[in-house]
Parts: sequence; C-alpha cells; structure tokens
Amino acid sequence: MIASLRHWLKQLPYEDELQRRQAGLLQGVALTIGGAAVIGMGIGIATTATYATFVVAAASYATLIATSGSALWLLRRGSFRAAGHVAIAGLMLAIAITMVAVGMQAAEATILSLTLPITLAGMVMSRRSMWAACITAIAMVALNVLGTIYWPQWIAFVSMPEQTPIARVASFALIVVVLSVFLDRFGSALHESLTRARVREQELESLRASLEQMVTERTASLQRTIDELSATRDTVRALSVPALPILPGVLVLPLIGALDTRRATEMSATVLAAVVQLRAKVVIFDITGVPLIDTQVVQALLQTAAAVRLLGAEPWMVGIRADVAHTIVALGVDLQTFRTSANLEEAVSALIGRQAQAVGEG
Repeated sequence: MIASLRHWLKQLPYEDELQRRQAGLLQGVALTIGGAAVIGMGIGIATTATYATFVVAAASYATLIATSGSALWLLRRGSFRAAGHVAIAGLMLAIAITMVAVGMQAAEATILSLTLPITLAGMVMSRRSMWAACITAIAMVALNVLGTIYWPQWIAFVSMPEQTPIARVASFALIVVVLSVFLDRFGSALHESLTRARVREQELESLRASLEQMVTERTASLQRTIDELSATRDTVRALSVPALPILPGVLVLPLIGALDTRRATEMSATVLAAVVQLRAKVVIFDITGVPLIDTQVVQALLQTAAAVRLLGAEPWMVGIRADVAHTIVALGVDLQTFRTSANLEEAVSALIGRQAQAVGEG
C-alpha cells in the first residue's frame, strides 16, 4: 500500500528534471497543508467554546483543505504555476477569514501564520510572487488594525474566549511544524542540488584538465608534424630545381612541374650559384617536364638566361614540345637568348662534338 502510494506520488507529468523536482516539493507542501488543516479542524472542534468560533475555524480549515486539494489536482495535470498560486492564495484566504473574524484578538497566531504563504511563494514560485505575498500580508495586517479601530462592526465581530494553554501550544505547534516542513523539504532539496552541482563542477574541472592535457599533447604532436613537414618541404624545394653537372663546364637544369614566382626565384638563385661555383660555360634548361608555358614562366626563363650570360655562360633550352612551341609563338616571345635543341641527348651530343672540335683545333 505504502509502496503504491509512493509510486503514485512520483508519477508527475513533467519532462524537465528540475521542474519535476519542484513539482514533487510542491506536492509534498500541498499534502502537508491539507493534513495540517484536517488536524487543525479537529483541534478547533475540540477546543472551541462558542458556535461562532467553530464556524470561523471550520471555514478557515475548509478553505485550506479545498485549495490544497485543488493545488494537488492542478499539479498532477501539469499546471505547476497555477497549483502554486492556488496553494498560496488558499493560505492567504484562510488567514484573512480568521483575521476578519477575530481581529487582533489572535494577533500572535495570525501574524505568525502569514509567514507560511510568504515562505511558500519564495521557495516554490518566483521573486515576484514572493514580494506579492509579502505586500499582501502587510496590507492584511494594516487593514486588520485599522478595521479594528474604525470599522469594528465589520472586523472582530467574533468574540474569542481566552484560549487554554493547550490550545495556544497546539496552534503555535501546528504553524511551526508546517513552516518547519517547508524549510526542511526545500532545505534538503537545496542541499542536494548544491551537492550535485559541486560533484558536476568537480567532474567538469577534471574533464577540463583532461582536455587541456589532450590539447597540449595534440599541439605538441601537431608542432612536430609541422616541423617535419617544413623540413621535408625545404628538402623537396632544394631538390625541385637541381643544377646537375653532366660534362666539364656543362650544367643541366631539369624543370619539372609548374613554375610559380617562388620556384622561379629559387631556380634563378640555384643556377647562378652553380655557375659561379662550378665555373660553368653552358647551362641547359630542360623544360620537358613543365606542363604549362605562359608569359610568367617565359619571363622567368628569359631573366635567368640573361643573368647566366652576364656570368659568362651560354644558356640552352631543350625539350620544347609542339604545343609549347605553339604557345611561345602565340605569346610573341623571342627565344634568341637561348640556343635550342630538340632534347637533352641532342644538346649533349652537340656539346661533346663542339668540345672535341675545340680540342682538335687546339
């Protein structure tokens, strides 16, 4: 039976975890108010000495029972805010009935009981609801005091007999117990939320440290890769335009791939350094591996050839394909700076023959 009741109480129609927890707390509060009202009605029946005081007590406690039941009904149908407002309004209305009926004769109990709706509004609803409840409570006390003085026919029309010590203790205990239940439930919920938040914060801190370590390791690994790629790129760049000696005083420059501004600059620097270092007399530019000849490539070759001539070497060009020749003619480029041959073999044969002839003449 108890297990079934607990299962029923936990079945709340809220998908959000936080709202479900708040709904569970409000449900407990509504049940506490209803239960306290039933107990209070029993105490009132047992301790009231007049019919008028019995009617006032019954009306107040009946209001609490009806509004707490309505709040519970609304809450279990997904209307959280409406349920909270009904519960707070029920407390206010029950206290107002008592204050209008008895005036300041039971000021201690009624003023103390006003802390219940204010506490409930502050813990369950929003700040606006709490301040609204606070202002309403102040207004109720002010109107009660003024009414007792200026409108005695409407306020304090029930004469309260002197309460017995048992009734005083029971009334005070009932209010304090209900308020303590409010604070206990919401205090426990707050402590549990703070504990969960602290655990999650520690987990996030651990995750952040792990991510930072991972990022540091990945960054170091990436930097090593970048350094390796940079070294490889420098090596490839150094080998991309090699100047190779093939005969005494003869260098061949095999060009492979597209020539951009950077490669053209590196080509020129490589050729001129090799001419000076090896005292070359002939530099053969082999453009067999260049896929595309445009104005930029031709200008780079012409400038390098002019610099080679200034250093006392003769530039040759080999490997001119039919489509390349057509492009050069279409661009109107004059290649008289170069001596040309169909391929490297033909150029080498011509140079060997020329060297043999020079030796024979010598």
